[in-house]
Amino acid sequence: MKKEIDFLKDYEKISSPKKLSRFLTVGMFVVVIFYSLLVAGTLSFWFFLKKEHQEINRQIEVKKSQISQLRKKESLQVLLKQRLTSLAKLWSLKGGNLPRILSFFLQMSGEGVSLTEIKASAKGEVGVTGTAPNALNFARFLEKITSSDNANICSKIILTSVSRQKDGGYNFSLSLTYEKT
Repeated sequence: MKKEIDFLKDYEKISSPKKLSRFLTVGMFVVVIFYSLLVAGTLSFWFFLKKEHQEINRQIEVKKSQISQLRKKESLQVLLKQRLTSLAKLWSLKGGNLPRILSFFLQMSGEGVSLTEIKASAKGEVGVTGTAPNALNFARFLEKITSSDNANICSKIILTSVSRQKDGGYNFSLSLTYEKT
């Protein structure tokens, strides 16, 4: 039982139409299934990328909002630190009754007048600078400071400078002696 293999023999062609038809049908099914799998894989990958892109964009928006909130918080912290530093300078003065001075000027400033700086020394000398939006508010502030009710709190009130702004407001500075009683 020896069999010989002839390598030089011609390739046998599929001769019957039934075999040829079956070969083409199977081949077409294989090609269609391969193409369908390729399209399904491509579409699923595209949907996956689209979903990931949306998720990344959402995370970027969240991070941007967190950054803006942190910037606001940081600017508020810097502002608070500056204000606390200026208050620490005021409270570090020795011998002055600073809480009383501050509450007095907060009561006197009232509506419209904003005090930008209060300098107090241990000797009772106080320098005040501020702004008023109009002459009426500035006049009310001066009347409150110079009223007879406040004669025992401050004396020697001197208006050191007044300047009018283009918008009609006034910048002013006062110096006075604060009574330590």
